[in-house]
Amino acid sequence: MDAQENETMTRVGPGTPAGETLRRYWLPVLFSDEINSEQPKIVRRLAEDLLLFRDEFGRVGLTEPTCPHRGTSLEYGWIEAGGIRCCYHGWVYDVNGRCIDQPGEPSGSNFKDKIKLKAYPTREHGGIVWAYMGPGEPPPFPRYDFLVRDDGERTLNGYLRECNFMNQLDNCLDPVHATILHGRDVNGVRQNPERAESPEFEVLADDLFASYVARRQGPEPGKEWHREVSYTPPILVVHDGGSLPDDSNAYFADVAWRMPVDDCNTYSFILKFYPFKDGQSTIRPARNSPKPPPLMRGTHLKFDMTTVNGQDAAAQIGQGRIADRTAEHLGFSDRGVIQVRKLWLSAIQAVQRGDDPPGIL
Repeated sequence: MDAQENETMTRVGPGTPAGETLRRYWLPVLFSDEINSEQPKIVRRLAEDLLLFRDEFGRVGLTEPTCPHRGTSLEYGWIEAGGIRCCYHGWVYDVNGRCIDQPGEPSGSNFKDKIKLKAYPTREHGGIVWAYMGPGEPPPFPRYDFLVRDDGERTLNGYLRECNFMNQLDNCLDPVHATILHGRDVNGVRQNPERAESPEFEVLADDLFASYVARRQGPEPGKEWHREVSYTPPILVVHDGGSLPDDSNAYFADVAWRMPVDDCNTYSFILKFYPFKDGQSTIRPARNSPKPPPLMRGTHLKFDMTTVNGQDAAAQIGQGRIADRTAEHLGFSDRGVIQVRKLWLSAIQAVQRGDDPPGIL
C-alpha cells in the first residue's frame, strides 16, 4: 500500500476522503444511559468537538459546542425552556440547533430566528445514541435485529483505544492473530484455549461485507470449533450474528463498532443481544477461568499481556497511532486484512464519484 492510500483510508476529519465517507452513515456517539438532563457533555467524534445534551422532554441534541452570541461553551448551560440555555446571557437552543429564546433582546424581536447552531440528527436504538453527521437528509436508519428486537436483553460496554480506527479494523478478519496473540500460555493461563492452534479459514467478500469462517480442532475427536466474523462498512464488526426470532437455539449476537474519535483515537461500542428462550434469560455467566497475576510489558506504554484487551492494545497501539502500511509485508494469512481494506477503499471511492457508499438503504 502506498502512502496516499494509507492517508485516504485513515484520516477522518471534515473534508477528508474517509471522513466524508463515514459521515454518510449513521454512527454511534454515546451510550444512552451516559447522557441525562442534568449534565450536558462535550464529545469528540470524527475529529469534531460537539455538545451532546438531553432536553427535559428526553430528546437528544448533538450540536456545535459554543454559543454563537459570545462564544461561551454550552457545556455549562442549563437544560430548560425546551433546550439548553447558555450560562452567560441565557440564549436557548433546541435539539435542532434553533435559537428559541434571547432574554436580553427586545420583546417581539426576530433576531433569534437568524441564529442557528450546527446540529446533527440523532436517534436512539439498542441503548446507543446515533448521529448522522453528513450532508443533506439522513438515510434510513439500519434496523439491525440486534438493535431493535424486544424479545431479549442487551449488554453494552465500551473502551477507548489510542490508535486509528483502521488499526482495529485490520484486526477483525485476522484469525491467525487469535492463536498467536491470545492462544498462548501467559503466567500459566491461556485466555482462549479454543484457539490454541492456527485455523484453516476461508475469506468471502462482496460489495457489502467481507467475512471469514475459521475451523479448529474441537474439544473431542470428530468435532471442530467454527468461528465466523464479518466486517460491514464503515465500522461494524459482527463476531457472532445470533439467531433469528423464534429460533429454538436462541443464540446471542456479539457486535462492535470501531468509532473514530479522531485520527489517533478510537472508541469501541460493544453490544451483545441475548434472545429469551422460553421466556427466560440466556445471558451467559462470566467464564470462571483462573486470573493470572498481571504481566506488564513495554518501555514507554505498558500493557497487561495476560488479558485479551491488553494483548490487542499492545499489538494495535504498538503499530503506531496510525500504522505505516507502506512498510508491511503481507502474506497469504493476511487475505482477510486485504479484503477489509479493499472494501473500505471502495466505499470511499464511491463517495468520491458522487455515489452512495455500500450499505445505504
